[in-house]
Amino acid sequence: MDQVVMQRQQDLAQVAERALRHSGMDSVGLYLFDGALRAVEGVILGMPKAFCDAYEVSGMKIDPVLREMKETGVATSTVTHLGHRWTRSELYRRVSGRFGLAGFAALPLYRNETLSGILYLGTTCEDKQSALDLEGLFTMTPHSARVSTQVMNLPKRRQGLSPRCNDVARLAATGLSNAGIAAQLQTGEAAVRKHLKALNRHFGTTNRTAMAAAWRESDHKGYPFGD
Repeated sequence: MDQVVMQRQQDLAQVAERALRHSGMDSVGLYLFDGALRAVEGVILGMPKAFCDAYEVSGMKIDPVLREMKETGVATSTVTHLGHRWTRSELYRRVSGRFGLAGFAALPLYRNETLSGILYLGTTCEDKQSALDLEGLFTMTPHSARVSTQVMNLPKRRQGLSPRCNDVARLAATGLSNAGIAAQLQTGEAAVRKHLKALNRHFGTTNRTAMAAAWRESDHKGYPFGD
């Protein structure tokens, strides 16, 4: 796996782990959407890898709770949306039931007014299903608000760029000179020039102004929660 992708996964996992810990549920999923509401990256914690693979490969396509959340833009769950029909659903029979997932909530993540992701909070315990009713969803809402904010504040991780190149691009985009960037990063101007040259090659640009514009634009193509 690409180093930048691994770093991004680790960033999302840290946010998801905090949400899981504060919620008191048994599992958590965190996925971010592109402009077409397709999941472009995400993590699941508290469930075996086989479940994660099965859900990403086939489960998302048949998930009625996810579909309802996308259509309405509000929190929903296996209890509020499906009730007793949950255990007869295709998702339960093909994925969730096989791995003991008793139910889950789907909480929308927003950037401003744009639906940009989903926070799943699930349970493997029948006794916790009451946490998935309407009152429980209301109680869970602050978790999704915190996650939205935390994801927006994650460091930029652009695939194909090293962490230091990202730092140089970020500072160049603020208008800093080479000397200013070098001072901020505690490096030499020659190193800054080398990174700027690499950035221009990466974006197909010929000057720092065009490069900075391309760098800013790239932040909105795969990572809808960027700064």
